[in-house]
Amino acid sequence: MAGNVSKKSNRINVKNLVMALLLTDTAEGATYGNVESISPAMQVQLTPSLSSGTLHGDGVQQENIAKLNGIAMVMDVNKVKIETRAKMLGHTYENGVLIEKAGDEAPYIAVGYLVEGTNKCNEYVWLLKGRAQPFNSTVQQSTDNINFSTDSININFIPRDCDGALRYFADSANADLTEVQIGKWFSSGPSKPVVAQAG
Repeated sequence: MAGNVSKKSNRINVKNLVMALLLTDTAEGATYGNVESISPAMQVQLTPSLSSGTLHGDGVQQENIAKLNGIAMVMDVNKVKIETRAKMLGHTYENGVLIEKAGDEAPYIAVGYLVEGTNKCNEYVWLLKGRAQPFNSTVQQSTDNINFSTDSININFIPRDCDGALRYFADSANADLTEVQIGKWFSSGPSKPVVAQAG
């Protein structure tokens, strides 16, 4: 049975940038830690990583195929708190001090966010398994105007071992998405897609 046709909506804002540590990823499934805020979002850019191939025969293309095998994310945010930075990058946080050591390994995390749209519609996103790279940042002095400095975070997402999933994506412009699903989307880590069961 065909689903509902989505109503018109266009993206106008990104917000509610959150993360959850990936605790386990086995044949039994994936489990996550608590969902927590990363920082006020300014921009999120996603670039798919593809495996592609072209087959020629009789002087023309017979096949041309591309398959998704990963997603690269760049997040531009206001400022990441040092305790959140420690969790994202595998550094040590003690008594208000972030200790970065050579060889620190970032844990796998899930990252979620909301995209506001026109017509009171929103998109809901979870990227499921990625490691953050050390942050890019530029700081500059104030001159005649105040110059804000921000953080830029690169994360490469790969398929989960348990099910090969890379991303969960939902859009309230489609009436198949229920208020129950929307209400639960960011309440816990994305072990499974949120279903429309009450309770």
